Amino acid sequence: MKPIYRILVLLLFFPLSNSFAQLQLSHEIGVAFGPVTMQTDYGERHHLPSSTATSFGVAFTHYLSFYGSNYNWRNGASFFSDHFKLRTEVSFYTNTNLEHKGRFAEQPGPFGDKIRAMKGSTKIFNIGTQLEYYFNNLEDYGLLFNTADKFAPYVSLGVQYNSFDPQLTSDLGDYISDPTVLPAPWQQNAVFVEKDNTFSLTFSAGTRYKMENFDLFVDARWQYFLSDKVDGLDAPSDLSGSKFNDTLIFFSVGAIFDLNNLFARR
Repeated sequence: MKPIYRILVLLLFFPLSNSFAQLQLSHEIGVAFGPVTMQTDYGERHHLPSSTATSFGVAFTHYLSFYGSNYNWRNGASFFSDHFKLRTEVSFYTNTNLEHKGRFAEQPGPFGDKIRAMKGSTKIFNIGTQLEYYFNNLEDYGLLFNTADKFAPYVSLGVQYNSFDPQLTSDLGDYISDPTVLPAPWQQNAVFVEKDNTFSLTFSAGTRYKMENFDLFVDARWQYFLSDKVDGLDAPSDLSGSKFNDTLIFFSVGAIFDLNNLFARR
């Protein structure tokens, strides 16, 4: 097994290792979807109207809650079990409208024509985990008779493994047979349209809202890829749009179902 996959397996299954032998686990599953915005080498990094392309994402999630094996109404739960959940996720992003905007694309002449003609797309598959910290007490929030605590806001940090498949076209012709249809910075060793993979770091903030049989949630995630090739471009760093790795914002809404409650009702 390659080292990169060994790391991923450890991250995903760490909660099931011996270090959690004294914990009882509660399981939840969820699904979410919403808009995705990418900040890439298309456009200018610090000018969001020109560097942001909007697409769509969907995520399937699994949550682990932790309860000590010695938990009872006298002892109460630990701080960890009262405020943390581990979220494992598989998600998909598609982005089909990557194009250059901003001051470079507005230039007249051959350079402006070539940069406006560049069109890109990328598809991203993600699998990873993140640790969620809830500001409110999860034990109180989860009580069926507790109708006062409807919201459970949280923040989280995580890591994901990403497989991406970028594409590039030019309205001026086939850039493979004639690289001159591309602007000069991308004519030599700056286009990467093969499938590849990388890791990314995530930071999220959101909240749950308790319904009768499930939870609704909204989540805003910032994702930092450890690569600048997710969009298929990696031009020289002196170009203002190519000084940083690609990033992404995923705003999602969804529903979460407690498996213990679902099976208990059967």
